[in-house]
Amino acid sequence: MRSTKSYLCATTILAAGLCAFGSAPASAQTSTAQGTSRANIVVPVQITKIADLAFGSIVAPASGTGRVTINARTGARTSNVNASPVGTGFSRGRFVVTGRPNTAVNLTVGSPTIQLTGPGAPMVVDQLRVNRNNGGPGALPRVYTIPASGTMNVGFGGRLTVPTGQAPGNYTGTFDLTVTYQ
Repeated sequence: MRSTKSYLCATTILAAGLCAFGSAPASAQTSTAQGTSRANIVVPVQITKIADLAFGSIVAPASGTGRVTINARTGARTSNVNASPVGTGFSRGRFVVTGRPNTAVNLTVGSPTIQLTGPGAPMVVDQLRVNRNNGGPGALPRVYTIPASGTMNVGFGGRLTVPTGQAPGNYTGTFDLTVTYQ
């Protein structure tokens, strides 16, 4: 009969041999899935000026504050009792926006007012309004959808305030009408 000591020694050697030579490391479980990356390049949105916002000739009020408004939709010129518009030469601002059909765009102006400067005190144009394809005028900023044609006509109007005794002469100011995709 073998001794317990020799049996334990043989078992230990056998176990050590299996660990060193006979056992393989467990393989790691892996899985792979493939994804897709996409991009859709669209035509850039563009805006082109067709006509300036023009209030025409106005007789300055002798008293009170005169107000002259150009309608963004129709281009009609109206005034309060203190202002006296004279002749023609007035128009709504007109722009054409082109871009991706059926896509929303945001129309904004850099400032809510336009300052007209000339030989006298500056005058202010406020209540700026836009319309799309002869729809109803709306305040800025304004979101519209470019029609299926890819072209959208935009009218631009506002209200000019003419102070009492405004000096005669030409007054001009600039504004930026910006269009961006939503």
